[in-house]
Amino acid sequence: MPEITPYADNSAEAMLRVISLFIIGDGEVKDEEMEMLEELGVFERFGVDRDDFARIFDGYCDDLIAHAGTARFVGLADPDWVDTILAPVTDRISRRNLARMLLLLARSDGFFSDAELVIYRQMLDRWEIDIDSLAEPD
Repeated sequence: MPEITPYADNSAEAMLRVISLFIIGDGEVKDEEMEMLEELGVFERFGVDRDDFARIFDGYCDDLIAHAGTARFVGLADPDWVDTILAPVTDRISRRNLARMLLLLARSDGFFSDAELVIYRQMLDRWEIDIDSLAEPD
């Protein structure tokens, strides 16, 4: 498994790192994505502000760069990398809430990129979430 900055399981940092993975998964950060995070109340939900999120996002990028330095090739949606980022989120309700947020985030710019789709499908698979069940209350 790739080395990453350790965060406590189900911590705000671990969940915000999953959001970072998703945002940068298609290779670019779009203004619409940051605006959607604010509209969804993501920062308030996790008790952080934009600067805190920027710190976690930068840490995610640093981990990705360090990992890329040890590998022959690292794609932003590399399955081992994605699994490593997803692993600290173990709580079922937290997983479902993140899956809902990321679905809205992906739609914020009007379409799912191929990379976002790959990451999202892997997340649903690893977390054993049926996409249709996300419309149901927990």
